[in-house]
Amino acid sequence: MTRRGFALPAVLAVTGVVTIVFLVAITALSSLTAEAQSARSRIRFMERALTAEAAVTMMAATEPFSPTGVEVGGLRRVSEFLGMTPSFTTGVRSGDLRMDGRPYQASIDGVPTLIGVQDQAGLINVSTLDQAGLDRLATASGLSITRRRDLYPRLQDYVDSDDLRTLNGAEADDYDEGGPANRRLLLGAEWLSVLGVREAVDARRWRALRDNVVADSTEATGNVNTAPPAALRIRFGLTETETQRAIAARDRGAILSMADLGAIIGRDLNIDPLAIYTYPSGRMIFTIRDTQSPWVYRGRLSLTPGDPDQPFWIDQTETFEGPQRTRADPTDAPAFPYPTR
Repeated sequence: MTRRGFALPAVLAVTGVVTIVFLVAITALSSLTAEAQSARSRIRFMERALTAEAAVTMMAATEPFSPTGVEVGGLRRVSEFLGMTPSFTTGVRSGDLRMDGRPYQASIDGVPTLIGVQDQAGLINVSTLDQAGLDRLATASGLSITRRRDLYPRLQDYVDSDDLRTLNGAEADDYDEGGPANRRLLLGAEWLSVLGVREAVDARRWRALRDNVVADSTEATGNVNTAPPAALRIRFGLTETETQRAIAARDRGAILSMADLGAIIGRDLNIDPLAIYTYPSGRMIFTIRDTQSPWVYRGRLSLTPGDPDQPFWIDQTETFEGPQRTRADPTDAPAFPYPTR
């Protein structure tokens, strides 16, 4: 015999439980659907990004370089002893690709896609900076005078293979854990791991600089024709006014020597006369975005034409979301001057 008044509460309780289970199932299904849509979006983006990567690689491997970038459709001179030699055209043609990181627009599978190529020789190579250059990088990153004072010897101890402390340097006993790597830097941001640097860097300043910083101990060249403003100031020691003059001059025609740069800015530069500072290195950072997703694909292309088995290398690839999940804006971007199919 059922007690009077008991049936209705029981039914309501069961109904409530079923409703909760149903809502949880709907929420889970919605979450799975959103994740599936995100995964499909990323896959489609990567298909377009890899197509763009292939176009950049083909262009760089087959077209002649100029001091400012790639001469698409330019003449390649042939030397009896050196084989194909690069172009030394001083002018900047409208159909060239400038390797200073500026975005170019291409349509890939009907989607507007932005492709930027940055000559690595134009960037701030922390592996080859002298003490003055490293001090300028530290200053731009927000380090105080006290923090900057011992940075250079500490970096030398970080990358050398021994455990001997240089004057004002730092070895394993000075680190809380991990110690110095005792090998060359692998990425530009790794200099932050030097004792006392990471906690002293201004995060906002570093975010503005980090895309301009690389680490490559095998590359000693530089290129004022492709250097972003930050690299002109930090790596080459130019002032703000001198940087503006240099950029205006190279937009009119390539800078062919450091003596020419000195004439442009009005003073001599204390630069190694035997090093090359006005031509691409054959290593470039490419960045690819499109208008349908917030993803960014970045990597490094290195040309090795002397290797018949591996004429190019692609490494340091990464895929990440842009700031605030913003999508590419192709407004005012010139056309990518090379076929993408």
